[in-house]
Amino acid sequence: MVFSSLDDGYSMYVKYAKECGFSVRKGTTKTNSKGVLHIKYFLCTRAEVYKDKKVDTLDPNQKERIMRYNFSKRTDCGALLCVLFEDGFWKVYKFVEEHNHELVEHPDKHFLPTERHLTQLQKHVIHSMSKLNLGLVKVFNVMNTCFSGFEDVGASKVEFKNYKRYSMVFVPFTGIDNHHCNVTFGATLLASETADMYIWLLRVFLKAVGSQPKVVVTDQDPAMKKAISVVFVDTRHRLCMWHVMHKLSLKVGVRLCNSTNFKERICGVVWTDILTPEEFESEWEVVIAEFNLEDNDWLSDIFALRESWIPAYYRMEHMYGLMRTTSRSKSENHFFGQVCNSKATLVEFMTHYETAIEA
Repeated sequence: MVFSSLDDGYSMYVKYAKECGFSVRKGTTKTNSKGVLHIKYFLCTRAEVYKDKKVDTLDPNQKERIMRYNFSKRTDCGALLCVLFEDGFWKVYKFVEEHNHELVEHPDKHFLPTERHLTQLQKHVIHSMSKLNLGLVKVFNVMNTCFSGFEDVGASKVEFKNYKRYSMVFVPFTGIDNHHCNVTFGATLLASETADMYIWLLRVFLKAVGSQPKVVVTDQDPAMKKAISVVFVDTRHRLCMWHVMHKLSLKVGVRLCNSTNFKERICGVVWTDILTPEEFESEWEVVIAEFNLEDNDWLSDIFALRESWIPAYYRMEHMYGLMRTTSRSKSENHFFGQVCNSKATLVEFMTHYETAIEA
């Protein structure tokens, strides 16, 4: 078979899977030498198996323990569809039909993961009935009556319960102590990520802490940038170097980065902390001229922002070398993610948060 787009190929395999009685998930993606998407795998949801992994524990008598995925339904199933991009089309490159597990019979096919989803109409009904103080189970039963059967609702009670959540953003404030370790100053739950919401948040944080931080490192979020400039007037706002340089290949081209030493040259100028501001500007101009990139708008834009992210302009700041990227806050977010999940109730979340802080 041949498809005009990757989505068409995936939709066909999902439809085929429904008829057969199994579910599909997206698998490995491969790119060619030019960095262009080349091969895509679609797998049975029972493909592969979770590997046991060692995790740290706070038990002083036991350095590490094994975490096992005891409840996984994966069976290392080999069924798959692989498509290859060639001559402007996605062509079936490999197809494995056989499964190593039982398939779902017709009466139960509506329980397949790829078949369970809420429509816009059902979401609207959930919101409307919540105003009448009707719970999600009652809404599901009403849907069952309207559609004349559970199998025609298109979702189970689980999907109805999972849909109505708080939809709030968890925002921890992470800093560094004298021992170069992460410290959680506080955290909040936000209903939205607008500039006004961030301004309110920073004012509350300032009231609680009592003083403005010396340096704040964030990504290039415009709402956060505006809020920091309004509330933290004495704070140096620094942009995450990784977020800026991560876009390099996309903005100047994969071929230039891979086929020449441009990326090595530009990173050598950007990441070093031995250059003065004047030396950095001189070295930058040399690299840009050498690779004929004077007309690249993105490079011009990030150079104009150089005082917000280049180490040469932070040499006099205390502990400036430890505050280049948001990697510390990323690791903090990962830590909190290990003890909580997005489907927790507010009470469960607070319990998990207290456990995380204690740990």
